Amino acid sequence: MSRSKTQEHQGNKFRPRVGFRTLTTLVTAGLIAGTVLVVSQTFERQLRNTLLAQAETQLLLEARNLAVLSGDALLSDFPELTLVPLVLEIDRSRPDLDGIVIVDHEGLIQGHVDPRQVGQPWTPLAEAQFAVGRDFLIPGESLVLGADRIRAMTPIRHHTEGVIGRVCIDLDKGFIESRIREARRPLLMVASLLLVFTIALMMGLLSLLFRPLESIEQGLVRIGQGDLDTPLPLTGSIELRRLAKTLNEMAAQLQTSQALAAAREQEIIETQREVIITLGDVVESRSRETANHTRRVGLMSRELALLIGMDETEAELLRLASPMHDIGKIAIPDRILNKPGKLTDEERVLMQTHAVIGYEILKGSKRPIMQAAAVIARDHHERWDGQGYPNKTAGEDIHLYGRITALVDVFDALAGDRVYRKAMPLDKILTIIEEGRGTHFEPRLVDIFMSNLSRFLSVAERFADKTRETPADAQPATSPVVRETEPATS
Repeated sequence: MSRSKTQEHQGNKFRPRVGFRTLTTLVTAGLIAGTVLVVSQTFERQLRNTLLAQAETQLLLEARNLAVLSGDALLSDFPELTLVPLVLEIDRSRPDLDGIVIVDHEGLIQGHVDPRQVGQPWTPLAEAQFAVGRDFLIPGESLVLGADRIRAMTPIRHHTEGVIGRVCIDLDKGFIESRIREARRPLLMVASLLLVFTIALMMGLLSLLFRPLESIEQGLVRIGQGDLDTPLPLTGSIELRRLAKTLNEMAAQLQTSQALAAAREQEIIETQREVIITLGDVVESRSRETANHTRRVGLMSRELALLIGMDETEAELLRLASPMHDIGKIAIPDRILNKPGKLTDEERVLMQTHAVIGYEILKGSKRPIMQAAAVIARDHHERWDGQGYPNKTAGEDIHLYGRITALVDVFDALAGDRVYRKAMPLDKILTIIEEGRGTHFEPRLVDIFMSNLSRFLSVAERFADKTRETPADAQPATSPVVRETEPATS
């Protein structure tokens, strides 16, 4: 063999046996496969974090809802008759829950999937776990993450008894992992199809395939950041369109879960609103005042708040909170609360304590509605000139909520029959309010109220009380007998 042929043979020995196009295609396919893998891992990580956060929120809402449902039952003679069936029903409907326990304030089990546990002391499982802090936790609640479960614990509060027990619900984290595995299978299938399809394409088409991938990656980032409303565009190859469709379906499922959680949260809020209105009605009915007084005070407070420039959200908060202004009257004896005649000095001092009592009852809650109601209960008998009670606060040092509620409360109270006097005519009521301008009430509020009187009269007409008999010993409308709600009249 000649030297030249030998060199040619050696050159052929080291020359690549795979064509450039094939090599480029394989390299590109490898890069795409790697990209899909990274995207898949990113999606799985973000999906896991999203599902965990969603599970924590739902579990806590379940615990809160169960705590609300368990409150009255725990105070009954045989709470287990209500709580055990309730726990069993929830356990059957939620296979992802790993345990539900309701205990009373003594630490004894009153609700459990195993009725034999009722009455037994409850001891949390000792396992490697740690509590996590979340902004949405309220005092007394805890969220515990374990190796294989998530535990939510929330106190059971009663509006008069305080904390009377607690609810503990465990969620099996295996269900979250199973959802991730279910999401992983179609993703891997689409990735495999994408890889095979890419190998068959010409090099000129490779660059076009990266654009949909970038779009998908951006969509995954958006999903991870909580943007579930922007769908991934169904463009590119068949495989990429299928991938985008799968991801859009996953995003839709997450959005549905969030909507469910929001609906449950809204249900809790609506329950709070109903409790507030009911408590206000209980107080008013106990003092034999008009049935719709609290509703009218709430609606009139909202009207006046909007007229002075308060935004819709805060005005609505005031509407919900102001019906609780006299909640402290639950501590006032009936002999004073329903006395038809003038109160003695000693009785008046005792009656006036309802403002502080109402504040003390409500101030412990962290809920905005309860916080606003506490301020209103404390300040709605303060006067602009500082001669009110309980703190003789004057002027703008009185909270605006209290100033607004004070005015509409007096207006509605004077317009209705009370045990100590009959309803006053409108001209007499307006004269009393005008006389209280700058002494009892803030001048600005009185001016706005008078300028828009028709709006408040409309509320009074829409929610007027049915005519009922006034006690025979009640004073006539022109009588000087007044109570703690009203300004003194001549």
